[in-house]
Amino acid sequence: MDTTLDVLKVIHVINAILMAWPFYALVTVNQRVSLGPPLGDRADTYMENIIKNRTLPCFVLQSIALVTGLLLVFLHGLGLDALVANPILGLKLLLLLIIAALLTYVHTTLQPQIDALFAKAGGHPVPQELGQQIAKLRLRRKRIASVCLFVVLTAAMLGVQAWALFPFWLTIVLVIGIATLTRRAYSSVTRWI
Repeated sequence: MDTTLDVLKVIHVINAILMAWPFYALVTVNQRVSLGPPLGDRADTYMENIIKNRTLPCFVLQSIALVTGLLLVFLHGLGLDALVANPILGLKLLLLLIIAALLTYVHTTLQPQIDALFAKAGGHPVPQELGQQIAKLRLRRKRIASVCLFVVLTAAMLGVQAWALFPFWLTIVLVIGIATLTRRAYSSVTRWI
């Protein structure tokens, strides 16, 4: 039983690390901005393909996080009521659902709109009117990625506290640190992170 718990913990933690994809998406988007125009060149095709092809792996990682998290709860001899009795576990589940909802929105709404606008441009430098629409959608996607990054890192930090709480002040300091890192990833090229 201890070995099973240990293996599940490792899978759960590695999965949480792999869910840090929003950080790399923000780095990619910020690097693309530093290249400058023209919009619609090979760099845009490359970046869009990277971002949209991460959707399925992200859904898989979220599913693994849910399954391993619930298995850890059950193997500790608890039931689903632990998600209410232990606010940290309940909050982690809520944060996972938020990430899934945001990813679903990006996958089903934003990304198809961005792809359609690029297709309308015909693969050539994008006309200014279409470029403004693409920029607006990309900015929304970037903001969602930063929210996802904050949520993923917060859930990981709470995961460490699932069975042994940190002092409240330390949790607040860590959330502030996560917010600072997220803001930096959102607003800069982040060469030193």
